Amino acid sequence: MKHSILIILLTFATNGFLSAESVSSKAYKKRIELLTYLRELEPMIKNFRGEDAEGKPTALNAPEGKEGFRLKKYNELRRIYQEGLQYYFEGNFNSAYQRFLECQVGVEKVTEELSQLYVLRAEEMMKVAMEKKNPANPLDKALLDVSIEYGKGSYFRHDVLDQAREAPFSRRMYDPKEVHYVYNKYDIEKNMELGYKHLGLAKEARITALKVEKNLEKHQKLQPSHRKYRIENYFAAINLCRDSKANAINIYKLKYPYDNYYLNNSQGKSEARIDETGKPVEGEPVKVDGVTYDFSKNPYIKFDNRLQAMFDVRVPEEYRVDHADLRGRVYDIDSENMVFFKYDQERKKQLNVPNKPATGSTATP
Repeated sequence: MKHSILIILLTFATNGFLSAESVSSKAYKKRIELLTYLRELEPMIKNFRGEDAEGKPTALNAPEGKEGFRLKKYNELRRIYQEGLQYYFEGNFNSAYQRFLECQVGVEKVTEELSQLYVLRAEEMMKVAMEKKNPANPLDKALLDVSIEYGKGSYFRHDVLDQAREAPFSRRMYDPKEVHYVYNKYDIEKNMELGYKHLGLAKEARITALKVEKNLEKHQKLQPSHRKYRIENYFAAINLCRDSKANAINIYKLKYPYDNYYLNNSQGKSEARIDETGKPVEGEPVKVDGVTYDFSKNPYIKFDNRLQAMFDVRVPEEYRVDHADLRGRVYDIDSENMVFFKYDQERKKQLNVPNKPATGSTATP
């Protein structure tokens, strides 16, 4: 009997020993995991760098001590991760694993704060997209106006579009630039629906992450596996907010298809229009990152879905950084390269492209 019990105990002990994961293996997995997180965070942090110690907006390449608070934290995480790598390749796996765990704690704090920022900005973008962008323009419509005035059975559709007209004997009784509201009505409303659906899921993911610590027993402490779960939920919230922002941007694109007219004329001006009194209103020069020139000759202009965020003035200026971010692009880098020809000085001279203003785009929410 005693012999049998001894065999059973030895069996359990052996199984426990065999199932225990070595520190080197845990360090290897954590190294790959954190590298993935840092790579995914980089464009987000560079787009939303935060203010400096004095509460002022910061440039992307600001000197040390003047960088935004998020960028400063991110650089510190990179330093800790690099120390862990040095220990790892030296074969000091215990020290490496400790550094990686320290980096993981920092990533958790950064993603928690960043996910809150994304939720707030996505919510703001959806609300603003539903309203008029330019109240002075009589053809600008809020989303509710589109639903009421251009839906099935509405005056515009029933008494205007659905009536056969013999041109030129019968005069058109509507502005042709209103017709796009009819064709885009369903897509505009669907993007509103999906935008708020994604926003709601993002909030749920963030709440799920925040509740992890509350759901632990009194004697339990947060383990690396718990932190990993929280980080992944924060990233899920961020990506869902990006989807919500994409829906808001789609609403802008559907509501204002004529705003990018400046790309097709040599003066870089917006399109002329007729105001409510019937008087013509001249187009105004469009500024991109504070400058205007003949954008029609810019070789980096690509239209349709390939149009880079800084050139798409259908989207309000304060949200173009979000437009770039949801594609994984860094707005300031794209602007330097595609608006100011940082690496193509000859073409810059040919097109008479001005230098970037000292008070350029440095908005860092």
